[in-house]
Amino acid sequence: MLTVLIIITVFMLHGCFKEIVEKRGPLPDIIWPNPPDIPRIRFVNSISRPKDYNIRKSGFDKIFRFLKGEKPASLINPYGVLTDHKDRLFVVDTSCPCVHVFDVENNVYYTFPDGDTSFLSPIDIALDSEGMIYVSDSKDGVVKVFNNGGKEFVKEIGRSFLVRPTGLVVNNVTGELLVVDTVMSQILKYNLEGLRFKGDIGSVGSINGMFHYPTNIFLSKDGKIFVTDSLNFRIQIFTSEGTFIRAFGQAGDRPGYFSRPRGVAVDSDGNIYVVDALFDNVQMFNSEGRLLMDFGGTGSEYGKFWLPTGIFIDERDRIYVSDAYNKRVQVFQYMKSEELIQFE
Repeated sequence: MLTVLIIITVFMLHGCFKEIVEKRGPLPDIIWPNPPDIPRIRFVNSISRPKDYNIRKSGFDKIFRFLKGEKPASLINPYGVLTDHKDRLFVVDTSCPCVHVFDVENNVYYTFPDGDTSFLSPIDIALDSEGMIYVSDSKDGVVKVFNNGGKEFVKEIGRSFLVRPTGLVVNNVTGELLVVDTVMSQILKYNLEGLRFKGDIGSVGSINGMFHYPTNIFLSKDGKIFVTDSLNFRIQIFTSEGTFIRAFGQAGDRPGYFSRPRGVAVDSDGNIYVVDALFDNVQMFNSEGRLLMDFGGTGSEYGKFWLPTGIFIDERDRIYVSDAYNKRVQVFQYMKSEELIQFE
């Protein structure tokens, strides 16, 4: 009995020491653009592990995980990212392969799937108003559906039909799940009720409304659909029903152009954010597609990127960017006029 107590004490001390060693210093205050220009974007956080999101385990939890042989929780190759109304952070990890869930309200971290269900190469994630979770598996050619925060596998869709599903979004305006198929160069529509195939948007080509290797998709609060048309080096915008509105962008190596566009998202003011994996930055455009600014740059320091991929903007204009090769999700804040007053 004494031996067991000694072993437990050693493990606990080791865990506490490890926490102290790995504790990061204060986060820097970084803004874009630099003074004297008016700041619009502010660095908020960098998340690689649960404790970066204020989720901490007790010493006994650490011992239990150690005895089970579990590896320390950490992002490896993040891509799809989003938050829900409970402020849970979901991060799709293509190398895990799994989805990391950071539930700060309940001080809980876990991954899914668990059990008989698995991923080959998950890419993106979407949630509907009923709590159903959709994850695209590009290598397996399906979208897998989960409930109960990802802990319960429900079904899969698209087997023998989808080729390489990537970007996902739930269109609450039309009651549809929109699935980007990169190889088919189309957006497939599934009715949320029953998940039956409903139709498609686009086809292979370069004219407006057509795609060449689309990857990511986002739905703005007013119901517009934004699609990264990667090898046409542009962003296309559609109505909630799928009618083409406009497109902007072309290939180039200067600000305002695209090289490897990936994630796309829109803030509450209608500004459009595009992640470029080769530029290692995020470019910000107005609703008409005119460049406003960019932030980031190549590096491993806070506020820098190394092959960024996915992006998500929540209702509070928090910007989450998957920084794949830096193995983290970085969080930024778009500062509206009232926030600028507080900043000053």
